[in-house]
Amino acid sequence: MSQPQPDIKRIYISIAVAFAWLIFLSLWLFYYATSFGLIQNLGIGLASLAVAGLILVITWVPWAMKQG
Repeated sequence: MSQPQPDIKRIYISIAVAFAWLIFLSLWLFYYATSFGLIQNLGIGLASLAVAGLILVITWVPWAMKQG
């Protein structure tokens, strides 16, 4: 039995979120990280990862729920 293919827009959204997160993290570390402490920078990194993960969950869960 073949697996159903996801919409191409979900794949593009996933790629865009990954690149956007890497760009955000790079810009944050380059421009803003020096004015914050280590714990605060770790918090920003984890919060940004949580936001990226939330966007991916919102994108993929409806498709996964249809698969059964």
